[in-house]
Amino acid sequence: MRDARGTGVSARRFYVAPPGLDGESVTFGPRESRHIATVLRLRPGTRLRAFDGRQEVEVEVVALGEAVTARVVGPRLPAVREVAVTLLQGLPRGPKMDLIVRTATEVGITAIWPVLTARSLPPPGAARVARWMRVAREAARQCGRTDPPEVRPARPLAEALADLGPVDLFVVPWEEEPRPIGALIAGTTFQAAAVLIGPEGGLAAADVAAARAAGGQTVSLGPRLLRTETAGAVCAAILLYERLLRPRS
Repeated sequence: MRDARGTGVSARRFYVAPPGLDGESVTFGPRESRHIATVLRLRPGTRLRAFDGRQEVEVEVVALGEAVTARVVGPRLPAVREVAVTLLQGLPRGPKMDLIVRTATEVGITAIWPVLTARSLPPPGAARVARWMRVAREAARQCGRTDPPEVRPARPLAEALADLGPVDLFVVPWEEEPRPIGALIAGTTFQAAAVLIGPEGGLAAADVAAARAAGGQTVSLGPRLLRTETAGAVCAAILLYERLLRPRS
């Protein structure tokens, strides 16, 4: 890939909080400014790409310092979502949620809702949620996404199901369900989907019953038991392949 100057190197990408890209001048936040000025040691005149979840634009660095400033030099490219996938993720132990957020962002999941199921631990504090949001923005920057996924605070599964609203497809991988996911989604067309993944130990029967009452359909992801860190990304990848990549006759 080539950057705007044809150097053969992809332009570096940095997040700017909305509405920071709405004008012709851009000011990067403290973390991004430090990375640009201190870690990368970029100079005025360097061209970067800035994104805010709604749009992406090429900018040129004007001044370095605690707050790096730049000017818009390229067209604004809107974020495009051909399909929306919401991941309801049973809250796992320790730092596993960081990996879940990172891989979900790379796969293309639109929103990540940590949920408290029968086998989840107590909810984390606000600092953990802020960290997950930073992980999502950083993963989006690295993988080329214009729209980092929304990451919500953890809450009980019943509250998340009530807030989910209508979706075209609600998939619930469950080790006790023999029906393969392909039998459910093959040939389907959907614009909005949701996936419910249990924490360590999986979903309890009460969790599955609540999901079914909200329109969820249980499926199998295959003969192997997937870890909570990987099951959501695997399921979402299958959905996105079926919706966006499978050749149609």
